Amino acid sequence: MKGHVVVVRKGSGFTLVELMVVLGLIGILLVVAVPNFSVWVANYRLKQAARDVVSRFQLAKLTAIKRNTNCAITFNQTVGGSTYDYVVFIDVDEDLEHDATEEVLNQVLWSDYGSISFDTSQGGGDGLDFSPNDDGYPAIAFTSRGFSTNNAGDPRIGAIFLKNTNNKTAKVVVSVAGNICIE
Repeated sequence: MKGHVVVVRKGSGFTLVELMVVLGLIGILLVVAVPNFSVWVANYRLKQAARDVVSRFQLAKLTAIKRNTNCAITFNQTVGGSTYDYVVFIDVDEDLEHDATEEVLNQVLWSDYGSISFDTSQGGGDGLDFSPNDDGYPAIAFTSRGFSTNNAGDPRIGAIFLKNTNNKTAKVVVSVAGNICIE
């Protein structure tokens, strides 16, 4: 390498003491930040699960209107040999029970959201405030006009109560008029 000169400047770089101080500060920040981060993640997943419930209920409502039929949501339902926390399906026979021939739009497990579960201190001990269908599963449906209904065909108000590991809760409410919101 002819013609190239390498210049080494005195004092460039970090001393061992400076490196240890920086690593110590990073360690202190991690000790403080990591517990707060896990709380934030659990709260974020709860909000995400509640928003997804609203979104799937809206899907059921819009599908019912679009296809001029009932679209139902049942909870703790077994479909195809697997039990789901809730199932959204086209309820052709309007009985709020999923039959093998009825089209499933969504199947949801709370485990997909981390540590989210039904808040069993609410809704009669199961975290749900919906009337059961004939199979005993809590259920609600949306009619072709977008209204919510129960198994008897009556207008129905209902709610889902969710919680995370921090005992933070969320409530998704369905009104008689078919409005869906998070409280």
